[in-house]
Amino acid sequence: MSQPVSIILVDDDPDEHLLFREDLIDAGVSFEFEAFTRAEEAVAHMQSRPAGPVLVLTDLSLAGDGALELIEGCQPHLYGGAVGCYSGTHNPDMEARCSERGSSFYIVKPVTREALLRVVETLDGFGVADAPGGKISIVCNP
Repeated sequence: MSQPVSIILVDDDPDEHLLFREDLIDAGVSFEFEAFTRAEEAVAHMQSRPAGPVLVLTDLSLAGDGALELIEGCQPHLYGGAVGCYSGTHNPDMEARCSERGSSFYIVKPVTREALLRVVETLDGFGVADAPGGKISIVCNP
């Protein structure tokens, strides 16, 4: 059975949290959204939240524990979900390093509805479902 996916954003710029959330709203995506400025906070939250699939997006330039550590740290808490990175530039070396650590995707900013939906289409077990009010919801079949 499909379950709605919670979206967790990790970016050390709080303005990005607001912009990303607004972009999802403008794109007509129905979602549960949580944002963190530090990798350690996001992993701690994931350890304490109820089991359920999540889609974690992280900026590559995080303070404290970096994105690579976040990718590894959240693996046991994805519950059928996925983690991926975004950056302002295309960097094949970094994309490969992220993939080695468990990242399922790499998006070059801006993160648009189209880019996010392209990613969802490539992830095993993920899809898009109709949501109330003419919106869409990202779902997972764990």
